[in-house]
Order: sequence, then C-alpha cells, then structure tokens
Amino acid sequence: MSRAGEVALGVIGTILNIILLIFVTLAVMGASNANTDELKQMFEEEIVLSDPNMTPEDIAVFNDAVDVGIEVVGVVGWVVVVTLLISIILSILGVVKVSKNKSPKAAGIMFIFAGLLSGILLLAPILFYIAAIMCFVRKTPVQYVEEPYYNNEVQNQPQQPL
Repeated sequence: MSRAGEVALGVIGTILNIILLIFVTLAVMGASNANTDELKQMFEEEIVLSDPNMTPEDIAVFNDAVDVGIEVVGVVGWVVVVTLLISIILSILGVVKVSKNKSPKAAGIMFIFAGLLSGILLLAPILFYIAAIMCFVRKTPVQYVEEPYYNNEVQNQPQQPL
C-alpha cells in the first residue's frame, strides 16, 4: 500500500516548521542583541508624550519592566526554538518510518508529538495531525499466501480427475 499522502503531509509540515524555526531563531537573536538603552529611551519619550504627569519613579519601574520583558522573550524564545527543533526531528523520523511502510502506527505517534511541539493553531501541526490520523486509520491489506484459494497459480492449474 502506498503511503504517499502521509509522506506528502509530513514533508510539507516539516518544511513549514523549518521556515518557522528560521523566523523564530532570527527574532530571538534580534531580541537578545537589541540595544536596551535605545529601546528604553524610545519608550520613555512615548510615555512622556502620552502622559506628562509621569514621575521618575514610574519611568524607572517601566524601564525595569522592559529589562525583564526582554529577558523573558529571550528565554521563552530559545525554549520555542528547541521545541521546534525536536518537532522537526520527530516529523522527519515519522516520514521515514511511514515511507518504508514498516511501522505506520509509530509514525502516527511521532506525527502527533511533532504537532504538539510545533504549536496549536498553525498549519504544520494540522498537517501532522491529518497524517497521524491517516497512519492510524489506513490498514495494510492482508494477503493469505498459504491458502490455495488466494493463490492464483493454484487456481489456474487444471484439475486432475480422481
């Protein structure tokens, strides 16, 4: 049985995950290397323009919040990069397993975990879930080789009189 549908969905999902991984990595690296002093100064100017009654203590609290926010974005961003990388590895393993038609159930489980790790409402996880469902639902046809009724060579032989 051909598993071309599962392979195609897995490959497309993997490519979408790789593209997302590149964008997230660039965003995290950009946030990590951002000049916080310029960012704080820009925010201070915007705050003072919007509310001229701000005290220096309020601006200091806001600057501390900006520092914490940038650190959180860096840490959470790297966690997202690692989970996307694990998702890509699982999806590649799933595609390999389903393409050889050796263990489609294991490939379906890998597709489910790859979908869970790559996000919830993105296109790639939806493709992985569809491929996993196809892996679980489609059954390989059973061939009875030993029974003579299913063997074409036995059926085509002339019957010998008793």
